[in-house]
Amino acid sequence: MAWSGLNFRRGTSYAGGLVAIGVIYFALAKAGLALASLHPSATPIWPPTGVALAAVLLWGYRTWPAIFAAAVIANAMTAGSVATAIAIATGNSLEAVVGAYLINRWSSGCNTFSTPNSVAKFALICFVIATPISASIGLTSLATAGYIERTNFANAWVTWWLGDVTGALVIAPVIVLWASSHFHAFNRNDFLETVGVLATAAAVGLIAFSPLIEQTPSRDPLGFLAILPMLWAALRRGPRDTATVALVLSGITIWGTLTGGGPFTTADLNASFLLVLMFLISITVPSLLLSADVEVRKKGEKRLRRAQIELERKVAERTQELELANAAKSRFLAMASHDLRQPLHALGLFIAQLRTPLRSGERTRTIELVDATRKEMDEMFNSLLDMSRLDAGILTPKLTEFPIARLLQKIETTFDQATLAKGLRLRVRRSDSWVRSDAMLLERILFNLVSNAVRYTLRGGIIVGCRRRGEMLRIEVWDSGPGIPEDQKQNIFGEFFQLAAPERYRYGGLGLGLAIVDRLRLLLNHQIDLASTVGRGSRFAILVPMADECVTSTEPVDSPHPVAFAVEGRVILVIADAPIVQEGTGGLLGKWGYSVLTAGSDEAALIQLAERQQRPDLIISDYHLASGKTGIRAIEQINAAFGSSIPAILISGDTAPEPLRDAKDRGYVLLHKPVDPMRLRAVMQELFMDHDDRRDTGPAL
Repeated sequence: MAWSGLNFRRGTSYAGGLVAIGVIYFALAKAGLALASLHPSATPIWPPTGVALAAVLLWGYRTWPAIFAAAVIANAMTAGSVATAIAIATGNSLEAVVGAYLINRWSSGCNTFSTPNSVAKFALICFVIATPISASIGLTSLATAGYIERTNFANAWVTWWLGDVTGALVIAPVIVLWASSHFHAFNRNDFLETVGVLATAAAVGLIAFSPLIEQTPSRDPLGFLAILPMLWAALRRGPRDTATVALVLSGITIWGTLTGGGPFTTADLNASFLLVLMFLISITVPSLLLSADVEVRKKGEKRLRRAQIELERKVAERTQELELANAAKSRFLAMASHDLRQPLHALGLFIAQLRTPLRSGERTRTIELVDATRKEMDEMFNSLLDMSRLDAGILTPKLTEFPIARLLQKIETTFDQATLAKGLRLRVRRSDSWVRSDAMLLERILFNLVSNAVRYTLRGGIIVGCRRRGEMLRIEVWDSGPGIPEDQKQNIFGEFFQLAAPERYRYGGLGLGLAIVDRLRLLLNHQIDLASTVGRGSRFAILVPMADECVTSTEPVDSPHPVAFAVEGRVILVIADAPIVQEGTGGLLGKWGYSVLTAGSDEAALIQLAERQQRPDLIISDYHLASGKTGIRAIEQINAAFGSSIPAILISGDTAPEPLRDAKDRGYVLLHKPVDPMRLRAVMQELFMDHDDRRDTGPAL
């Protein structure tokens, strides 16, 4: 019932619309035909063309029956026969439908008056294609039926055609533009200006064209005043008011010419009206073109203003970000000045102790403290390195399925001594779940969370455990530390940010731990959750997708022991522009049994190699060398000299993204200072093993 009721209302609305269009078309048709003088059916004033074209553009092709019926009735009541009335009505309907179709297809439909290009297409369609259809079909039917003399056919065709053209160009834009207008909130200034331009158009029309003033030769030039309100509307008010001004001037001009006033009056009424039509066309089309061009420029200016405002907003945001970044860097420098100096200060004190006579146990303890201090500094630099790798975008997750128990065991082993030293309890609850993630990156996330908990917790303990949540495993790190205020829960994931603590935690830091956690979990697409109560502790939880348990070997893979690799006879070339680095690296490698050459540049290295006439088995080079050169250039120079690819390791203290990208692009290993000796030794052995394997599996000669 509801559906049928809706269809009934739609049908009634459609029928009512057709009736309204038909009535308006019929009334204007009768008024236009009343002005015919050359032939009863050929009138120079034919506004129904504009009404029909606008109706089809606005309400679709389904309006043609109303146009056809009204045209049949109007022409049947005027002259000719029912057959000629049907033929004329067919031409009138086709004129509107074909014109609207071409305007929709080629000239933006109802938006045809929005740009100069589309206005020109609209005028061309009306002039050349649409209106000749009605004139040709109508007059051909009248001539065939004998209702018009063939000698008068050409004049009648021109009159009919120009009447339809003017109706399309003057009437259709007004209806389409007013019907398509988006009415905004009332603007008093705009309303007053519209009233002013229309009043000016009416005044100019009355002065120049109305019969109220006696027509004299000196009055004829006043017709040029019509350009003033047209220009005003085109430059200030847009296409809608421009078309409306043209309609006002058209009505007054036709009225004045019909009653014998104005500059277009002649002895022949039809000729007078043809002059009026040419005048109206000549002021309407250029004005619509100009108004469209101005409208395009205004829209362009609005877009530019919006873009400028948006740009200023973004600049302001960026400026604020830079200010925040500068503040963060300032905090970083202040913290780094303290936190990096602390282990350096301790190292100086330990070295001073080593220079004094010590018992064997004291010396061993002092060396252990030196190593612990070095590891603390290494952890700080590793945090900077992690941020650099993330900024460079060179970290690519390698998702695998693995048991979480392995990672939990590693956490317990790593932090057991640190918690005991602070008098804390560490409880790691085992889980037999398997997860899908990047094992190394997930390990880094959890290590940072636990390390942060150990660093900030002064009493109580830390709990690490897992909970299943559907298809996810929730790995939680609880602590009984000072807690995090509600307004700081987002800030703690920022770079170089540290909460002020009432008591200084034992180990230093740069405020990068949680920033790295946040960046890594985004890289892995893992969700992180934080709950904290000031004075009672915090809980960090990360959600990781669970995986089905896999059957894998649980036997550990033993890494090759250093003695399993022969070092005798292997030559290592060390390139570093700092003599202390040459001496330290060379001395360590010499203790390991390698033959070592040290040089400060690629040129010095090539000279030494030429003197010894020996190809190095491995190159270890600083990334940054003297005179702006790089270790990559030095390695490539030596490779070119020997005509082969020599295994190489780059070492850099620069944590910027560029060295990371350069090394990765060329396939070199890049280690960051301070380099752990065991890490260096492991990388060297891996390179030697890989190089030996390639040599053994190479093609036989």
